[in-house]
Amino acid sequence: MKPVRNPEYLRWIRSLPCAVCRTTSHVEAAHTGPHGLGQKSPDTSAIPLCARHHRIGDDSYHRLGPRRFSEVHRLDIPALVARLNAKPIVRVRSGAFVTALEGELFVLGPTQMGISRALHRVARLRREMLRQM
Repeated sequence: MKPVRNPEYLRWIRSLPCAVCRTTSHVEAAHTGPHGLGQKSPDTSAIPLCARHHRIGDDSYHRLGPRRFSEVHRLDIPALVARLNAKPIVRVRSGAFVTALEGELFVLGPTQMGISRALHRVARLRREMLRQM
């Protein structure tokens, strides 16, 4: 079975800071899931890593391998992948659009503004929260 490909998702991953050093320069989408010989894991397994932490540095994902990389940098890669793939749910409560992100409730605005603007706001909030991770 071919792994799922999503170029837009990878573009979004590359817009986030490196999960290790927080730099926003030269960030790459590092595939972390299971893969076989000559086959990549699904794009939904990607995490943001700068070139140094992905491929180039002595402490890079490619040089250390997944287990050692997680230990050295104290990263819970499965939890990070799950967080990146979490889909926010928008609900209506008391005439306003609301969403819960990271266990916190956010009011997105009144229902009169329309669902499209509410979805743009939740996307922006999620992006800001992930940049702070």
